[in-house]
Amino acid sequence: MARTRIDNIVFELTQACNQCCRFCYNYWRDGSTPLPPPDPSLAGRTLRKLLSQASVGTLSFSGGEPMLLRNVHDLVLSARFKGSRVNVLTNGTLLSEAALENFISLGVGAVQIPLLSADAKVHEYLTGLPGSWQKAADALGRVASLMPKGAYAVLVVTAVNAPGIPETLKLIRSLGVRGVMVNRFNIGGMGLLHCKELILDPSTLKGAFADVEEFAAANTDMHFVSGVCTPLCLMDPKPYPHIQFTWCSTDFSRRPVTVNYGGDVRFCNHSPYVLGNIYERPIGDILSDPAVVQRYAGVPERCADCSFLSKCNGGCRAASEQVYGTFSHADPVLEVL
Repeated sequence: MARTRIDNIVFELTQACNQCCRFCYNYWRDGSTPLPPPDPSLAGRTLRKLLSQASVGTLSFSGGEPMLLRNVHDLVLSARFKGSRVNVLTNGTLLSEAALENFISLGVGAVQIPLLSADAKVHEYLTGLPGSWQKAADALGRVASLMPKGAYAVLVVTAVNAPGIPETLKLIRSLGVRGVMVNRFNIGGMGLLHCKELILDPSTLKGAFADVEEFAAANTDMHFVSGVCTPLCLMDPKPYPHIQFTWCSTDFSRRPVTVNYGGDVRFCNHSPYVLGNIYERPIGDILSDPAVVQRYAGVPERCADCSFLSKCNGGCRAASEQVYGTFSHADPVLEVL
């Protein structure tokens, strides 16, 4: 059987995490139910199943917290053996020097670690884990030292940490990191419970990105990407030329798809809606199913006549799936503000 070609997949190794971030978008992390413990054996079987069905260009290992899996390096090896590039998305608190050296020896291309503030108290208020700031900063520094082109800091911008952005970026640079993902707070998961506290009003949002732009313009050896699609009617990217903005496509051939350790396939790692399971149908059949394609073909009513629609697609519509239970609604950030 020919394997389906998929450029990017986010593979969620576990739902478990050692942090409880106030802004967490994972749909299962809403505080309503206990999280299942990591299942390394199931994660391994599912990854092998996935790679028997699909030729994957890049696999991003995520969670939960992927470093909770004792066999995470074996999973990287399995993916690399099948020809996939591998990135690791971790909070950094469990990333030892030995674990990082193993990743490097296996050819991991990038490691992303959130660093939310230059102030330890602010970072740990947002992550819910005492001691996490120093561990994240140390891990980022190690990654930048040993794989400088593959070190990425993730700055999730909320109303809580926005005032300290210049200092946070100075810290990130001092650690040797030259790649930064600047993501606005996106509603979902635990973030639903803390939305009023974390949401950025339009003025604060634009001010935060203005601070990033000023720093980026002064440090042109660094690369800044905004990875959360923001409605263009909320924020025009033109005033921030040193930040690369991205928006989601509904075309599965042009976007990352998410598969979890149990085989469930979803539109993205923000979406709660399961399209199918690779133990029941090959992933190629799931993604090409007319019903699946039709689900993501709708246009939000408020966006129907908008000249920005073809580019921003109504913002993060996966957030709408969490908040409204439908993909046919514009990004909930437009209603909350």
